[in-house]
Amino acid sequence: WVGQRLQPILRQDVRREWAVPDRFPLRNVGLLSGEGAIGKSLLLKQLGAAHILAKDWLQTLPDPGDFLYANAEDEEDELHRRFADIAAHYGASLAELKNHLHVLALAGQDAVLAYPDRSGLIKATPLFHKITEAARDIRPKLIGLDTSADIFAGNENDRAQVRQFIGMLRGLAIAANAAVIVATHPSLTGINSGTGISGSTAWHNSVRARAYMRSIKTQDGIEPDKDLRVVEFMKSNYGPVAETITVRWKAGVYVPEPKTGSLEKIAADAQADSAFLDLLNRFSAQGRNVGEGKTSRNYAPAMFSRENSGITKHQFENAMHRLFREKKICVEPYGRASNPHKRIARVMNKGEDA
Repeated sequence: WVGQRLQPILRQDVRREWAVPDRFPLRNVGLLSGEGAIGKSLLLKQLGAAHILAKDWLQTLPDPGDFLYANAEDEEDELHRRFADIAAHYGASLAELKNHLHVLALAGQDAVLAYPDRSGLIKATPLFHKITEAARDIRPKLIGLDTSADIFAGNENDRAQVRQFIGMLRGLAIAANAAVIVATHPSLTGINSGTGISGSTAWHNSVRARAYMRSIKTQDGIEPDKDLRVVEFMKSNYGPVAETITVRWKAGVYVPEPKTGSLEKIAADAQADSAFLDLLNRFSAQGRNVGEGKTSRNYAPAMFSRENSGITKHQFENAMHRLFREKKICVEPYGRASNPHKRIARVMNKGEDA
């Protein structure tokens, strides 16, 4: 009997199917966790758009297909603005997303997909059945559910309830031949430990893939660059584990940063950049002009390193070069026409305070 049942299953041409290669497998459930306002919802939207437009996402090429997205936090206008920024990033229009983007904007509504009955068994709501029927018809490549706190009315610390809920979502993934990714918030313990887990470990153990998005902080807990994030792939049953991607917020989306070394180096560089700008602001307010010439008496890195003993002259030099490349500082003339001088100045964006 066993041999007869296994015989048709053991085929030589069976290859694993991925929604996102080596990260999120098809017909399975994954988690994308991160603190509130960290950017996980935006990252999930970007992934959905990448599926639709056949574009890159975090240095991978997701499999092309539709995106079914249930969001319980943002209203339609906000979702429209977010997807407009994402489309612009990919050099596309909203019209190119329209026919393959299926959004349920559930802000202010009951978004619960599952709840426990009196005996503690997890039951599906009419909304879950509605989404399942839509997914069977649409056959999206990705189903995004945002967030777990809104869609799961059970006890997140109850292992049995969590496993039942993930099992329900696995059934949805199989029925639609899609990947299901749930956005979640980590607990305080999950944040402090760096695991990004919330509630029972069944959340981590029951899914096949999990990513954690967090800010970059120095050893003393300072966040020197608020536009930087790290996305760490904490679990992948079928692919590489512990891959880390550093991303930067630009023009409404997150884009991968060039690999420049360890996270500690990235944080140190960001801290040096921030200190350079802060000191430049202070010196300018005091009427103390600094320059870029190494032989000048007011060479900025030398003067700044004397003000901030925690950052070396060499680190300030590297920060100055980065800030010039990023067009955050410039050299401007000052003084009389008969006796001109040059100084480093901030490049202020529209609406930005010095």
